[in-house]
Amino acid sequence: MKRVKKMVAVMLVLAMIAGFTACGSGDSSSESGEAATLTVAFQYGMAYAPLQVMKEQNLIEKYYDNVEVEWSTLNSGSAINEGFASGDIDLGAMGIGPAITGITSGVPYKICANMSAQPHKIMTNDSSIKSLKDIGDKKIALVNIGSFQHIILAMAAKEQLGDAHALDNNIVAMAHPDGMAALLAGSVDCQLTTSPYVFKEAEEEGISEVEALESVWPSGNSFIVAVASTSLKEENPDLYDAVIKALSDAIDFLNDSPEEAAEMLCESEDVDAATMQEWLEDDDCVYSMETKGLMDFANFMAENDFLENDGPESIDDLVFDNVEGN
Repeated sequence: MKRVKKMVAVMLVLAMIAGFTACGSGDSSSESGEAATLTVAFQYGMAYAPLQVMKEQNLIEKYYDNVEVEWSTLNSGSAINEGFASGDIDLGAMGIGPAITGITSGVPYKICANMSAQPHKIMTNDSSIKSLKDIGDKKIALVNIGSFQHIILAMAAKEQLGDAHALDNNIVAMAHPDGMAALLAGSVDCQLTTSPYVFKEAEEEGISEVEALESVWPSGNSFIVAVASTSLKEENPDLYDAVIKALSDAIDFLNDSPEEAAEMLCESEDVDAATMQEWLEDDDCVYSMETKGLMDFANFMAENDFLENDGPESIDDLVFDNVEGN
């Protein structure tokens, strides 16, 4: 357990030593006469679709007249944490595990809204693996130690194997597309991944699902959340409110206009619009502003040595006052 705790902590060391300076979004345009700057960081994949919609439709600009929005795509929640800590990012999106780790470690942001729930599955190329008990010493690809995927694997391991860390030594850290390639090539035995990779892998011959996760993290529970710097919320509340309205519009668009949304998003996933629409309308693909299961996740992390510091006492420690959910 101590080994895992140290590995999770290392993810934030660089972020914490960078300091906690404020970003350049503090001055409202009405006061300074100059355009406010908002730097937004996110990652690849369907889970981040609301931010892609916000970008394509200029929704932040719709609610704030004089703002320059800079969009940055990073490859992990830990990289986004580093950007917040150094003052280079105002708004970001990441899995709830890295978000909870960041907040409890002192990175200067809070959750400003839920964004999405997505299907998560353990996929395998070994037909003998039916449950976690069958994995033994075989390798499981997932994005990194301390990630959302690592935590839900630990939840399942605790429930089914009696030890949250029983499979830690099986983990091979790989980005989702690399993990999928490794699974299909046979260089790893399993991958714990999310959309669209679970959809793509399900179509491949010889790939099947290991039933393990639904009982510990039900469909619809939060996966990706939006986080905003405390300086944005406190120093430019009008721009913060514009961000929240823009995100709400983007989520409404995804839910109300899936055909149009699919046309917008299909190129980034290299599929046709019909396939993208089918993915967007999957029951486990949920876009919502309301968090679900956040404190359950945080409490599990605290109780099983996934946090270097104390866990949150209440949801108010994790979210801004506009956020609804549990």
